[in-house]
Amino acid sequence: MASKKRKSATRPIPPALARRATHAADAKLARLLLEAKADLTLIARRKAQVVDAFYDIGEALRRLKRKEIVAALGRKSFAEVCEKDARVSVSQAGRLIDIVEHMSRAEAVSMGQARASALVGLANATPEADTPGALLRRKKPIALPGGGALDTKNASARTIEQAAKQIRRARPAKAARGSRVSDDEARAGKELTRRLDRAGVRVTVVAGVPGRPATFRFDGVTLAGLARFAAAVTAIAG
Repeated sequence: MASKKRKSATRPIPPALARRATHAADAKLARLLLEAKADLTLIARRKAQVVDAFYDIGEALRRLKRKEIVAALGRKSFAEVCEKDARVSVSQAGRLIDIVEHMSRAEAVSMGQARASALVGLANATPEADTPGALLRRKKPIALPGGGALDTKNASARTIEQAAKQIRRARPAKAARGSRVSDDEARAGKELTRRLDRAGVRVTVVAGVPGRPATFRFDGVTLAGLARFAAAVTAIAG
């Protein structure tokens, strides 16, 4: 005689057990959310530190560039300090120092290292005595050789780098013989640029014809800024 199969009845989960399971799931979810939020806060904090770090490195490199520091480290040059002690290339160190010398921390951090470095390259490429900070604050786009314009405020690092290459390629292969800016004139132009950059004054040193000195051109001198302009020129000329 065949035995009858018994159908197993599914018993409902007791309410108390269901409540405990729900509570345990909620507690686990709350713990996971707490861990996730802590990690997200950590990432945000570290990202901010990384973004800000390149400016700190530039400031440190500028201090290390001092002759007495180089000598104290037993090195022959700042290049040795970069390569053997700081472990950064001389060119990279130069770009970071340029950023620190010509841009405020807020300006540099707001655009990031890549764009800030690109603006340093652009400032070095233009024939005028530009600085990265002045290019960032420039209101009018830069006219590029062969057409087109560059909006330095909104352009990406790659676009700025390409514009700098375009400007460099358009430079005359060789200046006219005897037409040059002397070392003293170049130093004066850089110092005037440093002193007047914050006032929005652009300084251009134009090479003179053979046998004649270079000329200095100033753009952006306002009535309100005349006192500062006069003080800067007097400090250099005097």
